[in-house]
Amino acid sequence: MTEFETWEESLYDSTFETIFDALVDEYKKGEITMEELKRNAEEQQQVLLNAFFEGETKSAYCNAVVDAHQFVIALINKGKLVVESN
Repeated sequence: MTEFETWEESLYDSTFETIFDALVDEYKKGEITMEELKRNAEEQQQVLLNAFFEGETKSAYCNAVVDAHQFVIALINKGKLVVESN
């Protein structure tokens, strides 16, 4: 694996973790709805499609953002992530 591939993988991992943690926190606090998550995921998928033409780095970043949204949505759908009541 080249240094660039390692750096790109690190970018993906750190982006995914940051976005995922923020989305989970926002959802648990009731600050973002399922509908907003789905809309954001759709918007980010369009950005990802455009990023394929702008280079590997932007593509890795956008892919991580989309994946984080989709993973949170899947957790909600499976009942593994719920809004916390105060």
